[in-house]
Amino acid sequence: MYRSFFYPTRLALLAVGRNFMPMAWWMPASKEPFRFLLAVDRKNHTLSLLRELSEAALAFYPWEERAWVVRAGYLSGGRVDKARRLGVPLRPACCLAHTQVPEGALAVYEMRVSEWPWDGDHALFMGEVVHVEGSAEAKERPILFLGFRDFATLGERWRFRPGGAKPLPRDERGKP
Repeated sequence: MYRSFFYPTRLALLAVGRNFMPMAWWMPASKEPFRFLLAVDRKNHTLSLLRELSEAALAFYPWEERAWVVRAGYLSGGRVDKARRLGVPLRPACCLAHTQVPEGALAVYEMRVSEWPWDGDHALFMGEVVHVEGSAEAKERPILFLGFRDFATLGERWRFRPGGAKPLPRDERGKP
């Protein structure tokens, strides 16, 4: 039985083509060659783009950008242009032919799909890192996913509300 006692995990944004989605199911899998293992729900539009383009960028944003990063997971890239809807400018990835990355990332790992290990309810894929950029700030105020709609950073909690993202009242945030 699935129980999510393994959270928190660091939330990233997976960009494929002009589409992007938040994701918490990723991990480094190898240093030499440098690779990430990622899991994408098989119902997700991003997975179809990933299979078509065989490239992606894993980007990390500061806590202050959490509202639009999380909101991106509630919009289907198959139905709307997320960048336009969220007012997020895109820039071309440095080493990928088809992928654009939302501006403002503190760290970006560009990858080419190297293998598809197997499928479950989430499709797993291995991405070989072909380019890395980032700053030391990427470690300072990460967006941490606590499960469901709950997020945190060092000393602060927040709950995403699809009808309007509002911070939790002080007594619901918990103590740092």
